[in-house]
Amino acid sequence: MVASDLVSQIYSDTLIFLEERGFLHKLRKTLSDESIDDRMNRIDIKSSGLDTIDAVHCVLDTNRTLAFMHAIEQSVKPGDIVVEAGAGTGILAIFAAALQANVYGIEINEETLSMAQDLAESFFRKGILDKKNLHLIPADARLWTPPEKIDVIISENIYAGMFYEMQVPIMNHLLTFLDSFGRVVPSSMQSYIILSETELPRGQEHGNSFSNSEAEGRIYAYKELSDPILYDEINFYRNDFADCRGNFRIPIKKSGFINSLIIYSPINVGPNIVLQRQDMIFMGEDIFIVIDPPIQIEEGSTVNLNIAYERGCNPEEGFYKITNF
Repeated sequence: MVASDLVSQIYSDTLIFLEERGFLHKLRKTLSDESIDDRMNRIDIKSSGLDTIDAVHCVLDTNRTLAFMHAIEQSVKPGDIVVEAGAGTGILAIFAAALQANVYGIEINEETLSMAQDLAESFFRKGILDKKNLHLIPADARLWTPPEKIDVIISENIYAGMFYEMQVPIMNHLLTFLDSFGRVVPSSMQSYIILSETELPRGQEHGNSFSNSEAEGRIYAYKELSDPILYDEINFYRNDFADCRGNFRIPIKKSGFINSLIIYSPINVGPNIVLQRQDMIFMGEDIFIVIDPPIQIEEGSTVNLNIAYERGCNPEEGFYKITNF
């Protein structure tokens, strides 16, 4: 994808704003003090959304941010009514408003919303967008009622496996207000599981989760013992259930000890715009879920995986069971 001039300007100016206001320094300190795994289990996303610093971190996931901006550029036309649910830093809502849409940016975290308002003001002063095109609103996107029919819904509340984030209930609510010819960004996602033998962090128990993170200096070696198995698909144009569950027979391609599941989720952001497993460095990174006790398996054998959890829950709240045939 080649970035348009407007995409490049808004993205680069946002990075400058975050650096000048000290947010990037705070992010670097946060990454050294606390892992994303600990932070996601500490905060209550349902009631308060992501920490402001994690909203900043989302912007630094360059591939993901630019993919969403390209999809918005494809989907949004001047005069459209656009809702961004979970506006975070505001970069996507600002970009849609710069395309001369009438944008409602909904953000539950008031500290994050204040930062988004400051960022928007910097773009107002530069004349890149008009104040009449952007409305930043403190609200829970699962409950907020738009004042008019929506042409485009933007909702980037996505984590691998659809853990933690409230994307499904948000979309179930907002689809009620979407015009019959309306568009949704992203359009869908899939989740895959791989059986793995992994170098586990100390003190991990069955069902605990963790992730590799180059930004945080945490990399755990692993060996994939199976091919990826598709276990969940979500179409964001349709209402969906909270429950995610399945029972799968998985062929083993390498001998070893299964001591973890790897979960990853490609995102179909827009036409011909797909974020693959290797494209994302934050909130789209692989999730590892511990299987304890480990299960010894041989190449050519088959195991049964039973998995169940509620989309939006912490991984530790799920059910994961592997049995040999």
